Parts: sequence; C-alpha cells; structure tokens
Amino acid sequence: MRNHIAVSSEKGFSLIEVLVAMSLLGVVLLSLAGGATAALSQMGKARQDLAYSSDVQQIADSLVSAGWKNVLPGSANVRGRAVSWDVEQINEKSDKVTIVVDRRGQANTSIVYADTVALFLADPQVQ
Repeated sequence: MRNHIAVSSEKGFSLIEVLVAMSLLGVVLLSLAGGATAALSQMGKARQDLAYSSDVQQIADSLVSAGWKNVLPGSANVRGRAVSWDVEQINEKSDKVTIVVDRRGQANTSIVYADTVALFLADPQVQ
C-alpha cells in the first residue's frame, strides 16, 4: 500500500497569512498617522514662534532705526500682540531700551508670558 500525499499545485496565501499581514499593516498605518499628527502640531508651534520672533524683531528694528536720543517710551500692538518699551539713560552717551512683549504659552494658551528684550543705543560718535 502506497501513501499518497496530496500536494496542492495552487499558489497563494492562506487566510491566516492575510490576517497577519493586514494586522501589521494596520499597526504601521496607525503609527504613521500618530507621527503625522505630532508633526502637524509641531509645525503649528513653530509657526507661532516664527511670528513671535518676527514681531519682536520688527519693533526692535523700528526703535534702532529711530536712533539714539530719538526713542521715547511707548507701546504698540503688532498682530494683536501687546508690545511696550521703556527708555533708561545709562550715561550721557548711551540709553537702554527695555522691550516687553506678551506671548501665549504653547502647552497652555490661556497663560500669557511677558518676555523682555534689552537694546542698547549709543551716540554713534562714541570713541
């Protein structure tokens, strides 16, 4: 008596292999979606930081361009952001300009922080 082993000539994947492959694909896609969400969130925060830096630079540039002895204490609103500055005479040849800029927190946007930037303006003829 001979043992006959049935060998299938059909090629393909079994149901178990397909289910394992689909499960792995699902895990990979969920991981990619989570990474994309985190990346979009970081891009939004980076955009806020860039706008903040631009606002501070705009005010600082305008005060520097006014020149020594031409800057007076004041305030402004730049894109809805409160900015104020004060001028203090350091000596007869230089002034210190203190700029205070309000910015919202990134983790908790209900918190407003006041950042301070100091500029020093001097007589261009200082030797």
